[in-house]
Amino acid sequence: MKLKSTVKRYYSIGEVASKFNVNPSLIRYWEKEFKQIKPKIFSGKRRYYDEKTINLLKKIKYLLKDKGMTLNGVKKVLKYGDSYID
Repeated sequence: MKLKSTVKRYYSIGEVASKFNVNPSLIRYWEKEFKQIKPKIFSGKRRYYDEKTINLLKKIKYLLKDKGMTLNGVKKVLKYGDSYID
């Protein structure tokens, strides 16, 4: 007997935006600004995000919104690591 996995592997842009309480357009904007964000494209042009990408988005949102960093500051953190924050 096979058991179905209830863990989702990919989430739509709408689900991710809802999870972070932002508009999907902001997620798309971050995709343009941060080359590390690479959603999977299934069924034409629909974007889907895995857990690794969602964690990256969570970090970006935290640095931008909670820490008040600039886009360039966040790009440096992503490039050089967390030790850049100070």
